[in-house]
Amino acid sequence: MEDKEYKYDAFISYRHCDLDKFVAENLHKILESYELPKNIKEKLNINGKTIKRVFRDQDELPLSSNLEDPIIEALKNSKYLIVICSPRLKDSLWCKKEIETFKKIRGRKNIFCVLVEGEPSDSFPKEVLFDEIEKKEKNGKIIKEKKLVEPLALDVRGTTKKEILKKLKEEKLRLIAPMYNLDYDDLKQRHKQRRQRKIMITSVVVAVTCILFTLYTSIMLIKINSQQNTLKLYQAQSLSRMSNEYLNKDNRYDAIKSSYQALTEFDNVKMPYTPEAEYTLLESLGMYDVGSSYKAVSQLKTNGVATIIKSSNDNKYALVYDESDEITLFSTKTLKKIKTFDVSGVYITENSFSFIGNDLFSYITKDGNINLINNKDGKLVKEIKKEKEKYISVRGDIDGKYLSYTDQKKLYVYDIKEDKIKGNIETEDKILKEMYFSSENNYLFVFTTNDNFDINKEDYITVHVININDIKEINKVTINAGYISGVLTKNDNAYMLLNKIIGTDYSMIVVSYNFIDGNINWTKNFDNSFGKFITKSYPDGTNDIAVVNYETVNVLDADTGDIIKTFDTDNEVIDIYSYLNKEIYLVFLKNGEVNYINMEYKNNVEYKGKFEFNLDEYIKVSLSENGFLLIPNKENRVILYEEKTNKNMKKEDIKIDYIKDDSIKLSDYDKVKEEYNIKNKSLVDKIFYDTKKEILFVNYTNEDISIYDVKSKKLLKTLKEVGKVNHYFGKDKYNRIYIGDVSNSYILDKNYQKIGHIKSLCKLEKDKVIIKYNSNYYSLPIYTLDDILKEAKEYLK
Repeated sequence: MEDKEYKYDAFISYRHCDLDKFVAENLHKILESYELPKNIKEKLNINGKTIKRVFRDQDELPLSSNLEDPIIEALKNSKYLIVICSPRLKDSLWCKKEIETFKKIRGRKNIFCVLVEGEPSDSFPKEVLFDEIEKKEKNGKIIKEKKLVEPLALDVRGTTKKEILKKLKEEKLRLIAPMYNLDYDDLKQRHKQRRQRKIMITSVVVAVTCILFTLYTSIMLIKINSQQNTLKLYQAQSLSRMSNEYLNKDNRYDAIKSSYQALTEFDNVKMPYTPEAEYTLLESLGMYDVGSSYKAVSQLKTNGVATIIKSSNDNKYALVYDESDEITLFSTKTLKKIKTFDVSGVYITENSFSFIGNDLFSYITKDGNINLINNKDGKLVKEIKKEKEKYISVRGDIDGKYLSYTDQKKLYVYDIKEDKIKGNIETEDKILKEMYFSSENNYLFVFTTNDNFDINKEDYITVHVININDIKEINKVTINAGYISGVLTKNDNAYMLLNKIIGTDYSMIVVSYNFIDGNINWTKNFDNSFGKFITKSYPDGTNDIAVVNYETVNVLDADTGDIIKTFDTDNEVIDIYSYLNKEIYLVFLKNGEVNYINMEYKNNVEYKGKFEFNLDEYIKVSLSENGFLLIPNKENRVILYEEKTNKNMKKEDIKIDYIKDDSIKLSDYDKVKEEYNIKNKSLVDKIFYDTKKEILFVNYTNEDISIYDVKSKKLLKTLKEVGKVNHYFGKDKYNRIYIGDVSNSYILDKNYQKIGHIKSLCKLEKDKVIIKYNSNYYSLPIYTLDDILKEAKEYLK
């Protein structure tokens, strides 16, 4: 043994890739947890733990502007160097430098190798396979020669990580023995003896313990069973809470799954019944919903954070791009993936992929080509090879007739039906990525610009109007702007939303351009604004367009550009849509709110209750076949929101009186408070009885409910944060209680636990409930626990 004290017993050098890192991490743990047999420690005069510290750069390396210094310092202070060897090691210049540095400091004899993959000739570095020796020639000249040596190596190769780890544990003594100048076989024998002694001692202890345990078991069995039941109860309640959290995050599938497990089995363990689980499952399934609001009904998971989404013209298919560099094609009705496409190496923007009508979509590949894909099965229909330069943008028309695409200097129009390039146009200026077809698909708008890299100079964009029939430019106009946010057409006019930035000044520009005669009708500038979206009214007789700047919607007269009305929202706008049959705009905000702009009354209101978007932030909105697709901020999923019509719902031709307030007279409140010794008297809001006056309900301003037995005046139950309640509906055929008001009602079981929630309940009958929606009345059956479990099982399939 050397006298010098080292900071580290060993330095592990390895390539930072999956398998090598796995072995290095586990070897680190094995060495630092190892302890020599007691008699050997006494012989070597070792106190305490044997191997105290092992250096592995991921754990030990401090922050430094120069990474070499701490590494070299660690090498100097390490007694041994252990090299994790694989065919990948030779590619690491850093590992090579570590070995060369240690070899100069400590010599090759203190270097050990661990072979994890490949053959030794491919995996061992030459720095440990060869030694340089000096040789004196006859003429007296000293020359250096390389001498092949056999390194001390540990072979832990295996077909799986599990097998490699097993070998590493079994063969560890081959590394440890030479670190203490011990004979491997002797150390192995000492370990065997130590293990045998432990087994003997353990056997005696086990025998005595078994006797005591037998006596103790009968006493503890009841306690254990009780504890197991308690643990199961906690697990069921935890699953219920998780279900509620999932539901609040608009993750309906996991909400149903968690509450279903809480009522059936979790990890093959039967769960005890809890009313919380029944409530969350009923709420997650929405079995008492009549489709009165847009709720999350399902979601599609992506591998990376989702950032861009597009829908086909008929809204039956959608494409989503995520940051794992994948585009996913999926059905908007089922949210089932049809296929994913690798777009790694492509700078993805909104213009990198596009639907072509309803049957095809196109995207730019990493090679700069364009693939045409069938929407139904995701199969490749055609590959359009690049000529010279990579293609930078694609745009399909809504009828599926044409695909336009560009490189930096050339525009192409591809005829889908004829399966050939219809024509192309070359330009001296740089072609921007944005292209737009007119609503009738007869014209194509292409934007070009001169490169201007000076942010303090004016930018100019030229709009080229291309006739699709002969691929000829019919008009062009140059506009003082640098960015295009959108184009829409109406009759012979194009309405363009552009932006201009000069230094720190920026402005939104709206241009009305007659692309047939080539004249600009009007231009509207908005200083200190950046335009995001543009849309138009669709109903006959209407003639306005809406432009969006961050939190503001300006509705303009399409003929004059005059502002009809400005609407301010309370949050950033992430999209705007127009109704086809009404002069109404739906404005979607980042915080999940939806504003309803009615141009008939020129008012803007939040559409409360209609859209239940529960997350904090959203970034994108697109249309689905029956609802809306939203991307939450920084999440790897797309959520489908729909007005889900209940399959068991039946319209009832009846008229029901307005739900009355069953509260007792205000003058009787003080008397009842004293009589029932009600706590928090000042928070009491409503007090009412059941029809037989057997139960008293007390609703507080904090929305708690206390339930009392009228005869004994005892408190039966307190329910937390239920809501505003002032009406007793009665009991169903299963003897469950229904209480609520005109907005929300609740189902209570025989123990007064909350097990269900119903919106807009109007009347309770023995076998059904009557719900009001849009001035109509609908009935739904009363569901039992078996009913909702069956429904959940079907959903989870």
